[in-house]
Amino acid sequence: MKEFLIEVVYLDGTENTVSNDILDVLIATEKILRFKRSDGWVDIVRQNAKLRDYRSREIYAGQERRAPWPRKK
Repeated sequence: MKEFLIEVVYLDGTENTVSNDILDVLIATEKILRFKRSDGWVDIVRQNAKLRDYRSREIYAGQERRAPWPRKK
């Protein structure tokens, strides 16, 4: 099975490609500034530890399949 790689930009401005599992870890540990989806770049908002999501919520009416966002302890 082919694994898709996702482009990311680290805090120091360097770029790389990572798997989806690694992306989850990088987001949760606040190691990246942004990552690229098929429809463009997604910046990570640091204040609330959430993603600034540029997708329109009205387009997708199916069941939510994403895991809850990790909360800081």
